[in-house]
Amino acid sequence: MLEKILFNLSAYDLVSLGSTCRYFHGLSLSQAVWKKLYLKLTWPDSTMNEGSDWRRLTILKMSQRLVLQQLGTASGSARFTSHHFRRQQWTMTQTFNTPMAQGLRRVEPILDHTLLLDNEGTIFTLFTPRRNMPWRRSLGYSVLCNNVKDFAVDPRSDLRCRKYIYVLGRQELSDSPTGRTTPVMSDYVEIVQSETLQKIFRITFHPSQNFTQLHLCGPENRRTILLLSDIGEVYSMCLNEIYLSNPLEHIVLTLRTISQELPELPVAQIYTSHNYIVYVTADGSVFTEVHSLGTYRQLFGTWAGYDASSPETIYPVMLPYKVVKCSVGPTHFCLVDDRGRVFMQGNNRYGQLGTGDKIDRDKPTMVVPLSMAAVDVWCGLNHTLALLQSESGDKQVHGCGCGSGGRLPGYWEGSPVFVRLNIHVPCTATSLCSSRECLYLLCCHDIAKAPAPCYVPPTNEEDIERGQAEEKERLDFLLTQMTRCSSSERLINMLQSTVKQHLTGLSAVHKAFLHSALRLILDRHTSVEPQPPSNA
Repeated sequence: MLEKILFNLSAYDLVSLGSTCRYFHGLSLSQAVWKKLYLKLTWPDSTMNEGSDWRRLTILKMSQRLVLQQLGTASGSARFTSHHFRRQQWTMTQTFNTPMAQGLRRVEPILDHTLLLDNEGTIFTLFTPRRNMPWRRSLGYSVLCNNVKDFAVDPRSDLRCRKYIYVLGRQELSDSPTGRTTPVMSDYVEIVQSETLQKIFRITFHPSQNFTQLHLCGPENRRTILLLSDIGEVYSMCLNEIYLSNPLEHIVLTLRTISQELPELPVAQIYTSHNYIVYVTADGSVFTEVHSLGTYRQLFGTWAGYDASSPETIYPVMLPYKVVKCSVGPTHFCLVDDRGRVFMQGNNRYGQLGTGDKIDRDKPTMVVPLSMAAVDVWCGLNHTLALLQSESGDKQVHGCGCGSGGRLPGYWEGSPVFVRLNIHVPCTATSLCSSRECLYLLCCHDIAKAPAPCYVPPTNEEDIERGQAEEKERLDFLLTQMTRCSSSERLINMLQSTVKQHLTGLSAVHKAFLHSALRLILDRHTSVEPQPPSNA
């Protein structure tokens, strides 16, 4: 009888009732009650699965939405607005949601549309109004494709360069052998023209290859497609977008250098800009791959060490913390560790690093003034945005760098430090990105994911002690990998890579690791007895 009464409650009332006592908390977790609430929200033609977590699906559907904040312009009458009024004005807001989506997880703007990807693998194309068009009418949308794993567009911030959409999906092979009880599935990459949304080319892979992420890098005539497999290996293939209308031949899928030189470190995430790539491994280490001498100079502050003969050369980023998230811009990038701290590196001409000055940084530098944990970060052309969360759960958007054109709402003159922007942020916001016209906040609360870390600035002693414990754990893992090597040459190469990446300052932990590694190599050589010379 009580469950029938709960059927008439909303999800907010059900959660509030479950927080009153233990008995009501048990009733609030009833799958039958949450299924009834889910059926009130879902699309009528949606396929139902009896084994689903109805509580998670209902909260996903209720919290999902896309918030578009229109950015201002520094031209026209806005140029004569007083400084005080500029700082207090708020941007125009438009909210979008669709009952067909099941938990939004990614947003990417293109020239005339905005692409949305949900948890079920469906890409929605949302018509995005321009700056000179009214925002009063509701936003129209359509479904681009289903069963999608990931998609990618041109990494440059100029939306006019995003002429094609690359879609990574999974399909059932039509020529699968007869008599099989289960269908044969294979991955594919499909290229869609962004202006007409027409599919113009498709590449199908072998069923044994399973990919999880898709990224783009390089110019149009030498477009590099990066594919991350389910075991952490990075593959790539090149094509020319100028001749996509003609039949393409000789497209070769090759294993990337990082997976060849560091097979013991599987790649977990890939982030790309126009001229460089950032790899984040499963243990939180960071490596870069720079394809331009000028970009290398902007990121590392020098031309020394750049190998122009091998564009796939791997350069480690010196940071003794576990990185869980990253964002890359044309000349700078941002790293977020597992405690929500923000580290910046690269060009700082406009103050886009948020360090309080305009001095370039050739290694990751922690942004000290941020007292809240970073949920997401985004690097633009010459500014940076960060979605921050406090201990109470309130969220804010902070930004630094160039503020012209309304990039930093409320700070048209820009700021060399992170400042709170005049943007209304919902409590369910999980990610953000920006274009010249709009700022996009993707909102969706997933109870299956771990909550965002809450950063509390530690004392110096606590920070040093925790950093050494994390470094010792990472070095112990590398020692375990070295014991499994059968080649002495491979052991030495791994030791050289470890020294270059980790042993920047020889503390007691570093000395112990180096001693153990050298003893391991020495024992391996002494265990092999020399062969007696032959009589011949």
